[in-house]
Parts: sequence; structure tokens; C-alpha cells
Amino acid sequence: MNKFIKYYIAPLVAVLFTACAEDKGNYEYHDINEVTILGINEGETVTKVSFIDHLVIDPQITSSAGRNNENDYEYTWKMLPAGADFDKIENIEEAVISHERKIDQLVTWEPGDYSMFFIVKDKQNGLCTTASFKLRVKSTTSEGWMVLCDDNGKARMDIIFNVDADNDLIAHNIWQASDFDPGKPVRIIYNYNLYETAALLVTDKSTYNLDVTDLHAGEDNELKWRFGIPPEGLRVKASAMSQFSINNMWVIVNEKDEVYALDRSVNNSMFEFPINKVDGTTDFKAAPFVGVSYNNQYSGGYGCAPAVLYDMTHRQFLIIRNNSQYPSPITFSGSTMFTAETGRDMVWMESAKDGRIYSILRDPADNRLYFYCFELRANYTPGNYWWEEGKYEEYNIQHYYGEVLGDGLANASMFAVNHQFPYIFYANGNSIYQFDMGHPDEEAKEVLNFPGETIRTIKFCPMVAWEQYEEWERQRGYQLVVATVKDGADTNECGVVRMYDVPNLMAPLVKQKEYTGLGNIVDITYKERKK
Repeated sequence: MNKFIKYYIAPLVAVLFTACAEDKGNYEYHDINEVTILGINEGETVTKVSFIDHLVIDPQITSSAGRNNENDYEYTWKMLPAGADFDKIENIEEAVISHERKIDQLVTWEPGDYSMFFIVKDKQNGLCTTASFKLRVKSTTSEGWMVLCDDNGKARMDIIFNVDADNDLIAHNIWQASDFDPGKPVRIIYNYNLYETAALLVTDKSTYNLDVTDLHAGEDNELKWRFGIPPEGLRVKASAMSQFSINNMWVIVNEKDEVYALDRSVNNSMFEFPINKVDGTTDFKAAPFVGVSYNNQYSGGYGCAPAVLYDMTHRQFLIIRNNSQYPSPITFSGSTMFTAETGRDMVWMESAKDGRIYSILRDPADNRLYFYCFELRANYTPGNYWWEEGKYEEYNIQHYYGEVLGDGLANASMFAVNHQFPYIFYANGNSIYQFDMGHPDEEAKEVLNFPGETIRTIKFCPMVAWEQYEEWERQRGYQLVVATVKDGADTNECGVVRMYDVPNLMAPLVKQKEYTGLGNIVDITYKERKK
């Protein structure tokens, strides 16, 4: 049985129900008719998909006085954005969505979280009873796996949308009604931080910062408009946003191996000029990767949290530090297993949910692969006065280093790191291998094989917006996502996406979901829920 509120309610909620508080001025005392609302679970979160689902609730009313006739009561359904500032709501009656006992409405509201109230007013005594729950509205474009496909040389987008733990939707070719041709698809990149998101579609023509609501690509959202002097044919190879600092940094690497950094402490700030100079003096070419910290170990203050690059020219790790204009060689504290100058070529780099940055480097002398793992950390000391800038004391630490051992490494084409355990996955042909950095003397083992299919990408989702998700949603961040295409199949429906749980102790992977009938997959990434 649900809990319910009677007669006296918290001041914030009382604003909703002022109509129930009329003073009749003539008092007679009787036994109070206690009303109970059944069919609404107090505090429950109900999830619906906009323009697909109906909100259907049929609450039942019982009373201690035996007055159970529906006509004995007045009913009001009210809906308000979660965390709304009630003082700024000019007309609370605009929150009313129905006066029927049973509600049955197509969900047309904007994606987001809402507080729902069902108010029952006793016509005889004017007293109100309420029940409430939370409504989460999603849309097929508000979050989910963005599956970028090649439709005969044109970009196509499919969406895998998780309604809840057990139910999924697939939206095919969401751009089919668009007259705009962004070009042949190359990759899809999703950047998330607490203040801004960027879903970047990269094609042979340009790079588009997809609309946050409907994910459309157009001339209006080409990334070049974020530049002081828009470059022609801008194609991004890598992009990332730093996290958990008051001011954050957005760093990109383009197809010319040029690095641009945008300090987002200023509204509507723009990318200005390439910063490919170590300490502002020595030119370098950047590897197509950007590393950032996804935890809060480099937080506080008014400076920008840093980003990591790799200098292909001098074969070294670089860091763009707080408030610095140019990158510098990274430094490490404590016990060290490697130096910033590695002498090797970067093959892959990825930022994990645990805040660590993982990379694979190939030694040009013998073609062997090596793994590196470190974490960005700093202590922040505020200034003596509010107008004084504080100081960061940086102490970046190392976690793993060694040689990757196993079959198929010479032709390994894709890598991914688990965000819970120190496992690196790599693909060779139609096989996927798993390597344990915690036991580097043991060779990688083959864990998956897809005969008759071609692997297009392997990924883990960082789930940066961790606090916003329920436990079943968080588990997706630990699942290995494998996107393949069936050889020789119709390109309109040849794509397959599979999700696997990754147990501890190198136990066999467990397939949780499989989605078929997708397009000719080029790339896949997860669009997170905006806070």
C-alpha cells in the first residue's frame, strides 16, 4: 500500500494544493474520512518514451467512511520538472495535465525527469489526499547507442535505445527524411562533461556537432562555426572534454594532426589557432587521441582540468596543464615504470571511467606492443582571497606498464579497455582477444569469434554521468560492445551489435544483448543522458 499525505503537507508541495485549503468559516466536527490511493507507488520512477508510450494509470480510491463512489471526489494530475524552483512558477495551474481519475495520455513532454502528483479532493469536507511518483521521459534521440552506418556512400544513423532493463527500441535511419547530405561517414565521437555535450559526426566533407535534441546534421551545426577563422573541410580525428573542474577544456585533433584547445571558462569561446608546439617552442605532430580524467582527482579551483596528447614527432606523452597555452611533457610522482619520452609509436589511447588513461604503443625496432596506464592527479589550494587564483600541485601517478603478449598482435586493429578490471581487448580478423594487465606474463586469450562477419569496432561506454543512472544502467558501462557486419548480406540490414558482461578472473564473457538488422556499420558510440 502506498504512503500518502493528508491535511498538512510540506510547504514546497503545499503550493500545488492551495485549492484544498479553503476556510468555510463554520466548523462542525465529524470523524475524518480517510482516503487511500491504491495503484501508485510512492517514490517509484516510471520511464516512458516520448511520442511512443502512453502514460496509463488507473488509481483506485477507498475511504474509511465507505464513500467509494467516484463522483464523491475531484481529481487533479499535476506535473512539474524535477527540482523546479516553485517560487519562479508564475501560474501553478499550468502544471495541471488532467482532471480525470484514470489518466491515459500520449507522452509528448520534453525528455527529462518530472515529479507527478495525483490529488484527490473530498467534495464533502474539502480535504485532499495525494500520491506522487517520478516520471522519466526519454526519446529515441535523447540517449542510447548511436550506430553510424554507410548507406551507399551517405551517412545513416541508427539508434539502439534502452527503455528499461528489459526493453529496447531500435530506430532505423533517423535522417531518412532529411534533404541534407553530410557526406560519406568516417567516424562518430561523443564528448560529455557536466556543462556541455558534443556528438561529432565526421564525414569526408566536414565535421558536424549534431543537434542535442534530434541529432540532425546540417550546415548550421558544422564544427567550423566554433572556430575564430573557420577552416575548410574540417575533419576531426579525436576529441575530448576535461571533467570535474569549474572550467573545462575541449581538445581536438584534426586530420592534419593539428591540436586545438578551447577554454570553456568563457561563454561562446572559440578554437583559435593550432597549439602544436611543445612548451610553445618545438613543433610536433599529434597522434589522433586525446586523454582526459573521468574522475575528480584533478578538481577544484577555476582553472581547466588537463588533457593528454601524444607527440608523434618526439615520441612522448604531453599534457595541456591548467591555464597553459601549449602542451608540455608530462611528469609523474611516486614510483615510475616509464618516462614521458617512450621512443615508441602510439597505436591507441582511451580514457576509462576509473579516471585512468590507457594506451598501447608499438616499438619501431621490433614491432612489439606495450601497454601504459597512468592517472592525472592534483591538489588544489585556494587563494587567500576570493579574487586570487589558487594553485594546483600536480602528482600524476602510474599504474601499469609492460609488454602485451598473445596471438594476432602484429595485425591488431582495434583496442578497448574494461572500466572495471585491468583488461585490454583487441581485435584481429574476426576474433577478439583479452589480455590481463594485472598478470602481464600470461598471454592474451581468444574470447570471441565471429565467422562470416567483419568486426567494425569494439567499445566500452565510460558512463561519465554516473550519478544520473540506475544500477542496471550503470552496468552497461562495464559491458564490451562489439559491432560487426555480416559478410555478403544486404547492406541495409547487415549490421549486428552485441553486448557482453566481462566477469572477473578472466572468466568467459557472457552475452547479454544482440541487435540485428542494423545498417552497414562504420562506428558506434553512446550518447549519455544530459544532466
